[in-house]
Amino acid sequence: MSTHPWWIFCRVVDNLGDAGVSWRLASQLAALSPAPSVTLVIDHLQTLARFCPALGIDASTQQIQGVRILPWSVVEQDPAQLGSEHTVLPVSVVSAFSCELPPSVQEFLQQCQVIPHWILFDYLSAESWVEGCHGLSAPIPGYRGPRHFFFPGFTPRTGGLLREPGLLARRSEVQASLIRQEAIWQSWGLTEKTNLPTLTLFAYPDAPWQSLREAMGSTGQAWRWVLFEGMEITEQVGQADAFRAPAGNAWGKIEPVRVALRTQEEYDGLLWVSHFNLVRGEDSLVRALWAGRPFLLHLYPQAEGTHWVKLEAFLERYLEGLETMLAEVIANLFRAWNGRGEMTAAWQGMVPHWKGWEHHALAWSEGLSEQPDLVTKLVEFSNLELK
Repeated sequence: MSTHPWWIFCRVVDNLGDAGVSWRLASQLAALSPAPSVTLVIDHLQTLARFCPALGIDASTQQIQGVRILPWSVVEQDPAQLGSEHTVLPVSVVSAFSCELPPSVQEFLQQCQVIPHWILFDYLSAESWVEGCHGLSAPIPGYRGPRHFFFPGFTPRTGGLLREPGLLARRSEVQASLIRQEAIWQSWGLTEKTNLPTLTLFAYPDAPWQSLREAMGSTGQAWRWVLFEGMEITEQVGQADAFRAPAGNAWGKIEPVRVALRTQEEYDGLLWVSHFNLVRGEDSLVRALWAGRPFLLHLYPQAEGTHWVKLEAFLERYLEGLETMLAEVIANLFRAWNGRGEMTAAWQGMVPHWKGWEHHALAWSEGLSEQPDLVTKLVEFSNLELK
């Protein structure tokens, strides 16, 4: 696989998502055999610490799960903190989400014995243009080494999706074992409740959760909502008077519970045992699809409605080959969750097709797993440039 060093740079823009993807990428690279040297340079250690509790937010350097972690400011002031491995080995440099490297670091890279391969690791997208841009050269004035775009994606002509070895096998073992499921519930301070399906809520503050609550209450099925502490939408839901209504009230059919955010591995397990996962951003999206359960993606609203283009591109991939009625009710619910369409009608339309959605979610997950994972493709891509 990869024996040369990797330097990953991350600027936290979208709160947990940027740090989450960068940490998964770094830790999966470090888990390769033989294990390469992996360094993560990040500008907001507090965000990383939310799901990496072993992290010290004041440390100038530390090593966790085989990954050396350096504060952005330290490296910007003194790039030599990256170490001396570049003097004997070629290096792959990853700009997570195409973040700009500090001028001091760019100058440092030019002094390496072999100019590093600079990879612009971009955002996940289902749009068709990604296939044509993945792997393209991205030269800039003053940089003498190779510099390329790398686009994660859902098709073989993209960079693929982050998936650690054996992930789906572990998921299947959990979903087939009531004992393992109960162990996960207990680790979150929860218990499995018969006839009370669980929804996990991870969305941007403008998500129409009130409309979804009303829609769920209209069908008579009780639900448990798992809310993550420290999220703005969790505070909104927790302050809603309707959730404190008597059990006989329609709102009483929704049981909200608050939990502290845990490690990424623990979050994955919660998605595996829950029945419906509401996610935002690419890290939780990818983990939801690997869970093989029905999910909804909430997109951050963008100027000129570009988020709608992204949503429709994703739905085209996600619903490809599905029976028309099932595809229509799933699409209607995705659109309503993103603010386009009437939620109660969309939810009531979905309920009779729930089993079909469960089957599709699992099948889509299994189908995507037949493609090479992102780290495998990234290493192969960089190895070609560093030969």
